[in-house]
Amino acid sequence: MSEKQYKYKCGLVVEGGGTKIAYSAGVLQTFLEEKIYFPYSVGISSGSEVLLAYVSRQIDRLKVTTIEAADQKGAIGIVPLFKEGGLFGLEATNKYIEEHAPLDFESFFQSSTDMEIGVYDMDENKVEYFGKPYVDQSMTLIKASCALLLLAKPYRWNGKKYFDAGLVDMISVQQALDAGCEKVVILSTKERGYRRKPAPKWQVWLARLIYRDPVITDHLKKRHIRYQEQWDLIDRLEDEGRALVLRPSKDMHITRYTTDPNKLKPWYELGIEET
Repeated sequence: MSEKQYKYKCGLVVEGGGTKIAYSAGVLQTFLEEKIYFPYSVGISSGSEVLLAYVSRQIDRLKVTTIEAADQKGAIGIVPLFKEGGLFGLEATNKYIEEHAPLDFESFFQSSTDMEIGVYDMDENKVEYFGKPYVDQSMTLIKASCALLLLAKPYRWNGKKYFDAGLVDMISVQQALDAGCEKVVILSTKERGYRRKPAPKWQVWLARLIYRDPVITDHLKKRHIRYQEQWDLIDRLEDEGRALVLRPSKDMHITRYTTDPNKLKPWYELGIEET
């Protein structure tokens, strides 16, 4: 049997986590400062948003995306609920980021780092990944990737409806392997030993009511199982010397809903220090 041919020597996998992604942004800032450029990257949810800045080599955009944008009025809460139909204001957040640190599309497309973005296809009930050519000025693909289950409205794009792929793929390590990566570096927003709990009954009931799709409901019921399976795979890759996980060493009481820059900035800086 011939030896497997790898397309990429090493890939970068970025987990989501709402505003907790500020830690990963600190890690990415250090990578950029040290000129550590991976040939391949893949992100889910807010992980895809911070990857844009890494791929385009824009350190200033990392801070705007994860610290400043979270604190603006339409980011989380009642305001986006009335204006956008969800608790997360993806339109307002995207507008703020693009006004204060617009994506350098020329650098993004010319970058040596490939990128894939994961989204959940509601029509076919599966996760799909799209590359850099699908990112445009509308940022619809990125916003769809960040459209959290129950917390944001899905996006219609390319004739289909999409939302956050984290319903199924919370950490896209398998996608990186499928893309041909020999080794992977994983950026996680969770501390070592974290265990996702089963979805509470009210959440399952609400998903059933809102989406009226038994497959989505079933995915939600099994999400904690899939998450553990993904970490089991990462653990095996670590044992084989094929994976390196960078994650916060301590709990600073940051949640996916934290918006206070006085809390997010130390979290961001922790990512820099620990990297």
